[in-house]
Amino acid sequence: MFNRAYLLIFCLLLLTIPQNSWSMGFSVAPAATDLTIKRTHGDHYVSVNRWAAKRDVLFLFFPGTKSRATNYKMICDAAADMGFHAISLQYINDISVNFTCAKFRDLDCYENMRREILFGDDASPHLNVNWPNSAENRLIKLLEYLHNQYPLDGWDQYLDATGAPDWSKMLIAGHSQGGGHAALLGRYYYVAGVIMFASVDFNINRSLAANWVNQESATDIGRYFAAAHTEDRTIPIAAMRSFWNAFGFRQLGPVINIDHTGFPYGNSHTFITSINPARLDRSRSNYHNALCMDADTPVGEDEKPLLLPFWRYLFNAPFQRE
Repeated sequence: MFNRAYLLIFCLLLLTIPQNSWSMGFSVAPAATDLTIKRTHGDHYVSVNRWAAKRDVLFLFFPGTKSRATNYKMICDAAADMGFHAISLQYINDISVNFTCAKFRDLDCYENMRREILFGDDASPHLNVNWPNSAENRLIKLLEYLHNQYPLDGWDQYLDATGAPDWSKMLIAGHSQGGGHAALLGRYYYVAGVIMFASVDFNINRSLAANWVNQESATDIGRYFAAAHTEDRTIPIAAMRSFWNAFGFRQLGPVINIDHTGFPYGNSHTFITSINPARLDRSRSNYHNALCMDADTPVGEDEKPLLLPFWRYLFNAPFQRE
């Protein structure tokens, strides 16, 4: 009897005491949110911590080329544990923007491909994405679905009165191609912040950044952050640094090596690391993925990501620039 009573009390305490690492993650099929979505490419990943103090900000993550939204569970769960609603969005990402546009002299190629992927505009001859399969429609329909399924969680706050995304309530991040989508959305709309992991829109053959990089931005440059791995074999670190300079990061401070400088990382905006990825198969893009992809992000003996303190800095830093 004593053991049962003790167990009951313990369970009640778990229900009443706030937790900081109890994110609830689950997958949602895009077609389950909208029957007109035909090219699914995998499931969305959604994470929320109902015990954490709510930030009323959506952490919206865009996967890299050919990667799946469910490959980025750890970083979404980490954001949820800090009070964010978190979504890794599965969108049409089977064609690389940078590799495709590097073949041409047209520096508008990057923006045109991204506009079609994000909004379904008929803007690029290099792919074919309609409105139902656009990233924006997928996000809208996912938020509507989550509100209907979990009405007490507050997902509807990320849609405005017209049913469009309320970008101002979103901290937008992405890996590789996904980081470019996040950055371009920050150019078009005022957003809470932008985080780019191993991302460029840079024509290596011409040593020039995409034209959109020089556009006036709706989001202040002080809310942008970027990180890269020094051993990246997909995007050379030299090209990454050139892109960062073209983007305007140089005016915000130096590039910080987070292996040698701890929290708060010089309160800077651009960061590098030489951390060993979880997988050391050099035939893979391990270093390119090590900053945020589950399979390659290194973890400690406690199974927590070694980059967790750095992620937490990135989650908070845009809000400290207000």
